[in-house]
Amino acid sequence: MKFALFGSMFPDRTAKAEEQIGGVCLAIIRYGGELFLPESFFHTLPGNIQYRIGPFCELAETLPAVDMVVSVGGDGTFLRTAATVGDAGIPILGINTGRLGFLASINYADVDETLQEVMRNAYKVEERSLLKLMTDEPFPPNHFNVHALNEVAILKQETASMLSIHAYVNNDYLTSYQADGLVIATPSGSTAYSLSIGGAILSPTTPSMILSAIAPHNLTSRSLVVDDSSIIFLKVESRSHMYLVSVDGQSRMLNETVSIQVCKADYALKVVKRIGHTFYETLRDKLMWGADVRKQH
Repeated sequence: MKFALFGSMFPDRTAKAEEQIGGVCLAIIRYGGELFLPESFFHTLPGNIQYRIGPFCELAETLPAVDMVVSVGGDGTFLRTAATVGDAGIPILGINTGRLGFLASINYADVDETLQEVMRNAYKVEERSLLKLMTDEPFPPNHFNVHALNEVAILKQETASMLSIHAYVNNDYLTSYQADGLVIATPSGSTAYSLSIGGAILSPTTPSMILSAIAPHNLTSRSLVVDDSSIIFLKVESRSHMYLVSVDGQSRMLNETVSIQVCKADYALKVVKRIGHTFYETLRDKLMWGADVRKQH
């Protein structure tokens, strides 16, 4: 079985995180897997880790044909890995060495057990929907990923004034949000930015998307769940005549003359999950969902 591995390339990556990356690589090799690493990523690793794994892995920049992609880090690393995989249909296994870890849901302590299950084909694959961002004017020529696993966000450029965001669902007028911004989230993204601004939590395979205003001026504005076959059309007005659009944290500035559409992408992302481990277990363990805090006092 051939694996590609991706991890954080940030310069402030801790020694512990680097050792965990090396540990995952060695575990893949130990259980008989073939390993591919992006060459640029390999050269960011400390020399002792390069020495331990170098002779056993293939180095290149272009993602080859592999059976599974492994993301080692937090949810941010998982999102960048998902953007690299794109519509290739390769399942992604997320190993969490970060803090919370909803997308990268496998704890590092469970790496050996998980990889043994994978090599026995004892795992399941969930398909996660993505969003696609479209504009009525082309983006600048520099690379910008228009597919979001978590969310597409409309954000104000300046701190002093709010935006007016005129929203339509399938050509039907919804409302005009007076707010600092608007988040359109997938079910996978319902536990990310959307949750922090009051959006509902959705089971990851629910065929829906969520619209949630950021700091709305009208306190009756509530999060709205719509069918994922819907097409969301947005027209933005700003005092600065500019606004930001963010796709899974990657942002570009647009003129208010540019309107955008958001819809479900025409492909899904495959996510590897352990058998017997559920989303609801993750909610309880990582968000303390439903916990009675009175018992802690």
